[in-house]
Amino acid sequence: MTRERYTHGHHESVLKSHTWRTIANSAAYLEPHLQAGLSLLDIGCGPGTITAEFAERLSPGKVVGLDAAPAAIEKASAFAAVNLSFIVGDAYALPFGDNSFDLVHAHQTLQHLADPVAALREMKRVAKPGGLIAVRDVDYAGTICFPEIPGLRVWADVYDSVHRSNGEEPNAGRRLKAWAMPHGEILAKA
Repeated sequence: MTRERYTHGHHESVLKSHTWRTIANSAAYLEPHLQAGLSLLDIGCGPGTITAEFAERLSPGKVVGLDAAPAAIEKASAFAAVNLSFIVGDAYALPFGDNSFDLVHAHQTLQHLADPVAALREMKRVAKPGGLIAVRDVDYAGTICFPEIPGLRVWADVYDSVHRSNGEEPNAGRRLKAWAMPHGEILAKA
């Protein structure tokens, strides 16, 4: 399993801060595609709040949450549903056969990977023909704060440096299309 260095870490406070995430506030782009009976893989699921909501919407379709961090999967496993499971796994080597899922989702995940294009290729491999790969990531350089507090500029500069020193891309959001379409290969839609 490839070990990325997750800048935020998996401290309980980080996992707790991610529990506010819902489909409405963090995955609305996927909402029109959520139809009962479809299967979904949620890569980088963290504490599983979005994943659990996917399971409710897609029931009886199979929903799997995958994260590289055992601590995240332990927290996510508190959600229980017949069609929902959580596993520790590697975004570069997904433990599923080709054409396994109708939907493959990753929220705030690619920014933490050293090779996001390789992860996108793996997402495409497990997506069914005609399936959908949906990703969302931040672009810290595009974040605007007001009032402009000098300490926030210092934080942003330090965060950018640390993120990059970990082999990650803090401005992943602006690169998604380029990562999904290297050399004309369309990965955004399976």
